[in-house]
Amino acid sequence: MLSSTFRMRSLGFFTAWLAILPSAFGWNATGHRIIAAIAYERLNPKTRARVDELIKHHPDYVAFLRDAPTDPAARARAAFIVAAVWPDAIKGDPRFWDDTRIDRHPTPLLPGFPDMKRHTNWHYYDTPYAPDGAEPGHQDPPHALSELPRMIREINRVSDDTASYDLPWIEHIEGDLHQPLHCVSRFLKSQPKGDAGGNFVILGERSNLHSLWDDAAGRDVSDSYVTKYAAEAVAAHPRPKKIEKDPKKWIKEGFELAKSDVYTFGNETGSRDYPLRLPSGYEENARRVAQAQIAMAGYRLAAVLNYKLK
Repeated sequence: MLSSTFRMRSLGFFTAWLAILPSAFGWNATGHRIIAAIAYERLNPKTRARVDELIKHHPDYVAFLRDAPTDPAARARAAFIVAAVWPDAIKGDPRFWDDTRIDRHPTPLLPGFPDMKRHTNWHYYDTPYAPDGAEPGHQDPPHALSELPRMIREINRVSDDTASYDLPWIEHIEGDLHQPLHCVSRFLKSQPKGDAGGNFVILGERSNLHSLWDDAAGRDVSDSYVTKYAAEAVAAHPRPKKIEKDPKKWIKEGFELAKSDVYTFGNETGSRDYPLRLPSGYEENARRVAQAQIAMAGYRLAAVLNYKLK
């Protein structure tokens, strides 16, 4: 059992960063919450009970319950939904350290965690796209394609401590891989190091292409909004009979969407002085694509968990 002092410190750090998260990373907190809400409703009873048990083992479980309802079933649902945001929240949590930096400074290992790394490179897989013939780059592991399949494979074979750590990552990375810009990096002769999934395509002083797609489902993290959006997404995009459970194929789909629906404005990159102006109707289409992808992510997350935890 973790000490009450550690739990309260954990709650303080986590909730402070969760409060500012909607403008930060991945699908934003809203998108990840919606995917988790769709998935949770589709877990079979045995899987849901197992998921609820694993979430309770997570070292930041107390933080997951911030503002959660008192009803046990609603409380368990709320914890699962918040857990889906946790891998983004720790990017700004001082308990954790950025293992991708050259000047990295490891932080002390705390109870219940296998490590204190932020694992920022687990969130995406940069399939290279070079539309003007530029020399494409290559992303070395670890990345989403190395880590997500590993955690899916092991979640029903490892200790509860390890599985409870893996579960929020599975929720989160699975969602990330349905945001097309988490599946691609565009390389141009004018941008030979790549655009980092649209982060270096500048739309304005505080905006870039990646953040536009992150926010395509909105920025309201309230349960009423999340529940309403989830219902609308499911109604507009019913669950297909066959559910693809292979992350490699999710990435391929995201890459194709990046080519067909994201980089439709040509090979421009924008700049702070001359931000890119997107074509008329671009943002509306992004919202349509995002809704379909979020619904599919919810269905697939449920299918993976039902299969592995049955």
